[in-house]
Amino acid sequence: MKLRTIFFVIPLLLANAHAAENPYDVLGKMLAPFVNLLAKDARNANRAMSLELRVIEATKLPRELAGSTASVDLEYPDKLLLRGPVLGEPVTICRNGQELWAAPGSKIEALLGNMRDLPKPKKKYKLADWALPIPEKQLVFLPVLFQVTDRGEEDVDGVTCRVLDVQLMPMLAESLKVEDWTARLWVRPDYTPAKLDFHDPQWHGVFAFDKVTFSPSLPPETWQPAPDQTDVLKLTPQRFKQLLDAALGTHEKLPQL
Repeated sequence: MKLRTIFFVIPLLLANAHAAENPYDVLGKMLAPFVNLLAKDARNANRAMSLELRVIEATKLPRELAGSTASVDLEYPDKLLLRGPVLGEPVTICRNGQELWAAPGSKIEALLGNMRDLPKPKKKYKLADWALPIPEKQLVFLPVLFQVTDRGEEDVDGVTCRVLDVQLMPMLAESLKVEDWTARLWVRPDYTPAKLDFHDPQWHGVFAFDKVTFSPSLPPETWQPAPDQTDVLKLTPQRFKQLLDAALGTHEKLPQL
């Protein structure tokens, strides 16, 4: 074989090898940065994440949420910042260890006040650190809990993505009583998710991941109210749990798409 022919064939072989990458390996590489965030003994340097999620389509959600965007900042072991629309208004909820706050405070206070029948948490209730029940050495086996089917490639916002259909293994799905759910994932070449289509007989949602980044940590000011956030409500861990319970209780009463 002539030398110039070799140099022509090698890129084609490499391209075909990449395209034929095992779908379980693709899923594993996509999941790894997320699970490493929460693994107590993870050796990976990236223990923080920033994510922006956009609702493309969803059932059992308020109509105004269609097309809306939510963001998540998370840092191991105990920091979380959520921003998103709640009852038609942007809401921010933040956890920095056992220090918690939410904005706009007046709306959060009203939401809690309308949920008088919620059970009160224990007085000494504390929020636990993020943690996974799986040792880091076992995380490499996570993809085998799923059945993964390769659906080829498709462009998402101009980026060619690998498309995977994902379901839990039948025995696991049966034990968790989620036999009927399925998900389709669009995975970018850097193994970050681009889009998720999730459905079961009662629910269907399509979400775009407009931003997914991992880093060793996030700036300290991430966990403080922005200068324009003057209506801020400080929360105890007990009150924070009530807020989560209130949000879950309210969800069932919201108008559906």
